Amino acid sequence: MEENKLPHDDKQETGREEKEIIEQSDASGAKFTDGKQEKNKTAEEELQQKKLICAIAYIFGILFFLPLIMYPKDDFARFHANQSLAILLIVVIGEVVFGIFGAIFKGVAFLGTLFGIICAVFGLVMLIACIAAIVGVARGDKFALPLIGKFKILK
Repeated sequence: MEENKLPHDDKQETGREEKEIIEQSDASGAKFTDGKQEKNKTAEEELQQKKLICAIAYIFGILFFLPLIMYPKDDFARFHANQSLAILLIVVIGEVVFGIFGAIFKGVAFLGTLFGIICAVFGLVMLIACIAAIVGVARGDKFALPLIGKFKILK
């Protein structure tokens, strides 16, 4: 048997259904017409993109300038671009110096091998420094690496 509904009951049911759909959309992460939720979503997406750009600067050292181009006035991006450039310069100078010493002392008993090993260890330490910096970026920290973080190349 059919229930007797008043005409306004249909509108109330429809209103409840719409409210449930909106609540389900909220859980799924869909965008709403509410400006606050869209702004929060956009700010979060912007932060994630900024973190990605800064991480790319560490992964590919030569792209240290990318955060500066994408976010020229942002302190977080400037900090990580500076630190990425410092790592790049230290790696290039260190590898060249150790490589030259390794080549010079190649004929001397064990010194060539020793400088080759030092060069490899130096490269590994710098790789670990890059990984630590990327972890800092992922956390949203401005984590200054020991010794490297003291160099302020970009102001």
